[in-house]
Amino acid sequence: MFGGSLLNSWNLWPPALQLLNFPSHQQQEQNPRPTVHFEYPPGHQLQLRPRRIRAPRTVPEGDASRSQESGNGPTQEELFVRRCYMMAGLFTITMAILVMILSKAIPPGYDLMIPGFICTFLSLMFLFVLCIAPVFRRFYWISFTLSGLFVTLSGLGVIFILQERNLVNICIALVVASTVTVICYLAGACLPKIVLPGETTMLLLVIVFVLASVFVLIMFILTIKKIYQTVYFILMVTILIPTSVYQAELVHGRRFKLPDYEFVFCADTVYLHFLLFFVAFYYLIWNPNW
Repeated sequence: MFGGSLLNSWNLWPPALQLLNFPSHQQQEQNPRPTVHFEYPPGHQLQLRPRRIRAPRTVPEGDASRSQESGNGPTQEELFVRRCYMMAGLFTITMAILVMILSKAIPPGYDLMIPGFICTFLSLMFLFVLCIAPVFRRFYWISFTLSGLFVTLSGLGVIFILQERNLVNICIALVVASTVTVICYLAGACLPKIVLPGETTMLLLVIVFVLASVFVLIMFILTIKKIYQTVYFILMVTILIPTSVYQAELVHGRRFKLPDYEFVFCADTVYLHFLLFFVAFYYLIWNPNW
C-alpha cells in the first residue's frame, strides 16, 4: 500500500478531502462564490469631492468690538481712557520738568511778567482753536501739534509769571496739584452718578464763578489789595474741583461716549486742570498775606 505509486495516492486524495468536509478543486470551480453588497442609507453616503480653499473671512467692525467686549481684548472705552491719561501724564511730566529747570535757570529777581503774559495768551489761543474747530481734532498730526504748542507755551507762561521761583515751593505745589487732580478724577470715575455734578449743575457753577471772578478782579484793580487775589484763587480751586470731577465722567464715558479721536483734547483738558491747580495752590500756600 505504501509502496504504490504517486498516482494511486493522488486518486485517494479527493475522497479524503470529502471526508474532511473540504470540497475538491473541481467543486470549488463549479460552485460560484456568493457576493455581498452593502447598502448605505440615503443620508449617509460618502461624498468624496475636492475641497476648495476659502479665503479668510473678514470680521466687520461691529463683530470686532463685540469680540473685544467678550474678553479677547480691551474695549474701545478702555483704550480711550488709557490713551487720554497717558497723554495727560506726558503733558504733565513735560510741564513739571520745564518749570523745575527754568526755576533754577532764571535769576530770582528777573522780571519776566510781559513775556509770561504773551506765552500764556498764545497757549490759550491754540487751545481756543482746538475748542472751536472740532474738524482739526480729527487729524492727529494737527491735534498733537496744537497740543504740544499749548503745553510748552503754558509752562513757559506760568514760570515767567510766578513772582518767587523757588524750586522747593514749586515741587511742593506740583505734588499738591497732582494729588488733588488724581483724587478728583478718581471720584468722577468711581462715585455713583447721583452724587456727581451734571450738565445743569456745571452750568450754574460756571455762571456763578464768572460773575464772582469779575467782581473780585474789579475790586483788586481798584483797591490793589492782596486779599482779593487770595479770594480769586480760592474761587478757582472751588470751581476746579467739580469741573475735574465732571471731566472724569466724560473721559470714562459715564455721561455720553466721545469719539475715539477726542482723547487728545481730553488730555489737554486734564492737563489744564492740573496747571490751574498748580497756580492756585502755589499762590495760596505762599501768599505774602498769611
